[in-house]
Amino acid sequence: MLRVLFAHGFEGSPIGSKPTYMKEALGWDVTAPKMSELGWSIANQTEVLIRHLDGGQFDLVVGSSMGGLAAANASSMRPQVETRLLLIAPAFGLAENWEGMEETGRNAWKTTGERRYTGFELDIVLPWEFMESAEKMSWPNPAHPTTIMHGKYDEVVPISFSRKIAEGCENVSLHETDDSHRMKDSMRFIPEVVSNLMKGLVISSVEISGTGGGHSPDGEEKLEVPAELSEEVSEIGDVGGVVESQADIEQLEAEMRKLEAEMEKKKAALETSKKEVLSEQITLEKEDLEEEKERMSIEASDAIIKAEEEVELAKAEAEQAIKRADQEEAEAEEARLIAEIEEDEAQEAKVDADAAKSKLDEAFRKAEMAGKNAEQYTEEMEKEKREGLILERIAQRGDSLDWATIGISEGSNPDDLTMINGIDEFTQKKLNALGIFTYRQISNIDSEASNEVNDSLELLPEKIVELAWTQQAITMLELKGVDKSSSKLEEDDDVVTDLSASQIKWAQIGEAGDRKSDDLTLIKGVNAETLKKLKVLGIRTFDQISKMDKETAEAVNGALGLMPGRVSKMMWAEQAKTLMKG
Repeated sequence: MLRVLFAHGFEGSPIGSKPTYMKEALGWDVTAPKMSELGWSIANQTEVLIRHLDGGQFDLVVGSSMGGLAAANASSMRPQVETRLLLIAPAFGLAENWEGMEETGRNAWKTTGERRYTGFELDIVLPWEFMESAEKMSWPNPAHPTTIMHGKYDEVVPISFSRKIAEGCENVSLHETDDSHRMKDSMRFIPEVVSNLMKGLVISSVEISGTGGGHSPDGEEKLEVPAELSEEVSEIGDVGGVVESQADIEQLEAEMRKLEAEMEKKKAALETSKKEVLSEQITLEKEDLEEEKERMSIEASDAIIKAEEEVELAKAEAEQAIKRADQEEAEAEEARLIAEIEEDEAQEAKVDADAAKSKLDEAFRKAEMAGKNAEQYTEEMEKEKREGLILERIAQRGDSLDWATIGISEGSNPDDLTMINGIDEFTQKKLNALGIFTYRQISNIDSEASNEVNDSLELLPEKIVELAWTQQAITMLELKGVDKSSSKLEEDDDVVTDLSASQIKWAQIGEAGDRKSDDLTLIKGVNAETLKKLKVLGIRTFDQISKMDKETAEAVNGALGLMPGRVSKMMWAEQAKTLMKG
């Protein structure tokens, strides 16, 4: 029994008409794997055949269409295997011949990486790897004795592709038949072709076409005339001369009738043969249809079973997913509650922390204040201590002064000596330590006594003379007895009682303008009330006062309603200059 490895086509199946014909009609031992079990590319399908060739022994490898191309590739890759090849309409030139392989379609396939294929039975997506392997494996050279059967009217794979292979390989013979790609009408030639292939014989396509005895090259049936009848007709036609006797004519007519009878028998036999062939074709087509239905039924059943399994699996997965979702939801709720508790605790902790921080800040502030107070207290204590030592030292010098000239005061009714320019509070304390408490005493200080007092107070040399303390004290005595009410202006600040304001030399002292106002109360003799009046006049800066001469000072004095000579005697201009120097 012939051991055959059969490779079906791209849309074929292991139970198609060709392998079934070989099994049932020819009685061969046929192994027909599913060619797409590893994938759809020619490389995948070639690998399917190689695995079978490596694992078993086959007298013949038969490949149909793309299976034929796979068989040729397997032969070229396994030259050491003992076998022979029958290729039926093999799909040589797969890369060039694949549908839609214009440049645009090819580029689109390569760019997207996939292309949809819709055929008679298939609706699949092919990866770009399909075309990549086709480009490498479309033109193999079989390494074994090979016979190709290819229909002249193949509408899928041009017969020229098989001719190209046959012309290039000495071990390949091509048999052209009057058939299409499916090669249904040529299946009856397979036994003879395989027999010759296994014997190492080569027959021509003409011999295959004539094997059936009833097909002409153009596909029409021929009516064969028996040889003996043909010879008789020839002999009659070759009789020389004219047939003259009635007997000869009758004999000829009898022969003609006999010939016509034979011809009628032949026609009847031919009609019977046609009917048988037609019946056989119909039977084969019905068988193919039944096989196809059976295959589709099996595939449908498998698909239903698979779908049911997938549904059950999906249900199980859905149930598991629901359980997981419920569990995750419960965990999420628990986590949310924990988060809320932690948030509340964190809020409470924050409140406690803020309170603690506030207490700590308050403690730091109090400590800082205490430190500052302590530092300030210490500084004040040290200052008082230093001043006390100075005052003690100065008090010891009081006995050396000329009290007969200065005059003695008990200090029961002291004057505010700080009204005199150059006398601050500490200087007043030093004067008091010496025994000087009044303007009267200072007004009595002459040039000789001023040096003694200056040294006793530890002032810069000649400071008392320079600041004219004696003259200022005399002025203060003059002002002391004046009624304060007589020096006040009316409540309306815009009214100045003395017209002396018109005599102020504004060109000399300048307008205040947008200049920043100075604190004129730093000048001895300028209080808050006097400051208001000065602002009404337009005098707001040390610079203006420092530029006053005697006449302007008197004009300002009169405008302010002060005692005559007070501005000059209080030395406002000199004080302003000193304050400007800082």
